[in-house]
Amino acid sequence: MKATEVRILPALDPGESYVDPVFVLVETSLDESGDTVTTIDHVSSRSVDGRDRWNVTTLGVSVPLTHTAALEWAVSYAASRDIPLVYERDSTAAGSEPLPAFAEVEDYAASLSGRFPALAAAAASSPSK
Repeated sequence: MKATEVRILPALDPGESYVDPVFVLVETSLDESGDTVTTIDHVSSRSVDGRDRWNVTTLGVSVPLTHTAALEWAVSYAASRDIPLVYERDSTAAGSEPLPAFAEVEDYAASLSGRFPALAAAAASSPSK
C-alpha cells in the first residue's frame, strides 16, 4: 500500500466506538511540564468464539515528537502494513490542558522505523519492566 492511500481522520471522542477492523491511532498532548508527547497505537479487532475482541499494540508512549512528525511516521507504518486508516488527535493547541504522565508500558515495538531517530531513541532509552 502507498502512503498516499492511507486516510487520516480525526480520532473519535472518548466514549464513541470505532468500527474499523484495523487502524493506527496517534494522540499528541502536553505532559505535566508542557512538553509535546505522542502516543501511537496499532489497533485491530478479531473474532474469538463469535465475539469481536480488540487488540491494542502500543508502538510508543510519551514519545517526544511533534504531531506532524508522529503522523508522518504513523502513515509510513500503516502503509507498510496495509493498514488503510490513521486516526489522529492533537491536544497541543493553545488552551489545551496538559495531560497527566502516561503509565509505563511493558515494551515498545521493536521495529520502530529508522525514519524518525527521535522515536527510536526515545523507545530505546525509556525504562522497561
